[in-house]
Amino acid sequence: MSATTADTAGLREMTSTEWWRWVALLAGFVLLFAIQPYAAGYGDLRKSLLAICSDAWFNPQDGTWQHGALVPFVVGWLVWQKRRALAELKPQGELAGAVIIVLALCIYFVGFKAHNYYLGAASLMLLTFGGVLWLFGRQVLMTLFFPWLMLAFLWPLRFLEDTLGFELRFLMVRLCGMVIDFLGVPVLRDGTTLLSAPTDTLAAGEWLRLNIEGPCSGMRSLFALMMVSALFSYHRTKALWQRLLLFALSLPYAVIGNMVRIFMLIIGSALFGQDFAVGDEEVETSNFHFLSGIVVFLVAVFALEGSATLLKKWTARRRSR
Repeated sequence: MSATTADTAGLREMTSTEWWRWVALLAGFVLLFAIQPYAAGYGDLRKSLLAICSDAWFNPQDGTWQHGALVPFVVGWLVWQKRRALAELKPQGELAGAVIIVLALCIYFVGFKAHNYYLGAASLMLLTFGGVLWLFGRQVLMTLFFPWLMLAFLWPLRFLEDTLGFELRFLMVRLCGMVIDFLGVPVLRDGTTLLSAPTDTLAAGEWLRLNIEGPCSGMRSLFALMMVSALFSYHRTKALWQRLLLFALSLPYAVIGNMVRIFMLIIGSALFGQDFAVGDEEVETSNFHFLSGIVVFLVAVFALEGSATLLKKWTARRRSR
């Protein structure tokens, strides 16, 4: 008998009762997420939480939250990876889970009455947590804790676009301006716009007028990079502190990657003109501008890989000593 067959034979088969528990938990989530009309602003207009999320996931004008459409598949894949560990565990439900479920339903109702989408999102996260604890127990919950955390990337947090996004715009202008000044290239900063300084032959902004708008602030790639970083750190390292460190580095690496992108636009404007690098009135975003967005992910992923390699080498040296 092969090793794979032996491993499979040693796994405890899931009983029909356990299957019904999983089905009941999934059905409850689908009912409250995809079927029940919940919120969509003010008045009598209501949409399901799924419809609200879909509006952000499939918005062709804004890619900030498009990664959310991949989250169900990512979570399903993570749970599938845990299938052997789950099959070996015997469900031992805990009453504390039922208390959490009641609390989650209360939050869901308050969000429904207040037309508050964020309360609905928080309640479903809490409901899933409490449901697993009540039906299956702490061991199953801890086994599925990381897939549960990944569900957080399901929800578009639009309020951050006006707060965090605004701060990132000014941060990009300050950092890029500092680097350009250090390189000795004359440039002016006007709010969130970078302008080429006037010369004897060129007026201010003649060859460069780059407005760091919301998409160029790094917001469109930040949360997708955070999701990629979470998956990367989970599978690349084992120690909890290393995983947390790599995940925390996703923010500065996203900023660095976005800076590289902006410098590509500046260099492209200097060499080939602003219409080619950034776009014109007819084409708001040029192909060069669009493709430069890939650089943000490449820089961040290579930086994460380098950090993970350094962490492993440092850990190996400590163990050898």
